[in-house]
Amino acid sequence: MDGPRPTPQRAAAPQPVVMTTPARSGVIRWCRPQKGFSLVELLVVVAIIAVLLGLLLTAVEFTRERARLLTCSNSLRQLGLITHLYRDARRGFFPDADKTGNFSYRMAPGLRTPNDPQAIPEVYGLEAVYATLDLLPIESGIWICPSHPDERRAYRNTYAFSIASALKKKNPANQATSLFVWDNSTLSPGLSGFRGPFSGYSIPTAKRVEPHRGFALGPAGYNALYLDGHTQFFDSGQQ
Repeated sequence: MDGPRPTPQRAAAPQPVVMTTPARSGVIRWCRPQKGFSLVELLVVVAIIAVLLGLLLTAVEFTRERARLLTCSNSLRQLGLITHLYRDARRGFFPDADKTGNFSYRMAPGLRTPNDPQAIPEVYGLEAVYATLDLLPIESGIWICPSHPDERRAYRNTYAFSIASALKKKNPANQATSLFVWDNSTLSPGLSGFRGPFSGYSIPTAKRVEPHRGFALGPAGYNALYLDGHTQFFDSGQQ
């Protein structure tokens, strides 16, 4: 017995193939432009950099001057020790004006006053006294403070010294308040090879330049050594 015949299934119609083409290289894609710095922002950045550079330069200069100031102070302390060796060997007497040539500022021994035909090699001055006694070699460098101008350092001595009459006394009084050596900024060196006193060797006030600036880069000043051996910085603005 024949059953119902199955209905034939119609085959699905083939789907059309869609060909896709790959994106071409080099296609320009438009992007949203990024926002740049405005003129005000650039000026602010430049101002900040300028302030930082100013602070850096000030710090560097402060460090250099502090080092020069301390070098000078240490040199004066060494001169104080040598002075006390001299005093002890001379039973209480310090180098007086007779020993140093009766003028407070001299160039290094052996130098001549430039442009003066009368000058002969220097034999006077505190430096000459200590060098003659082999207490301090001329080449030690102690007599030259790095803060002084080139003109003064060319004399290979930047320090003035006392020729006070009190130095003629044995163990003079008030040694803690009596200046003995200090940074020179007021005198040209006396005529080399000759004993003073001299006139006309003072530096005009308008041309005087103190060698140091204060620890905070404030007003200029100078270092000084007292007879008892201690040193002190004098601020010119407070005198």
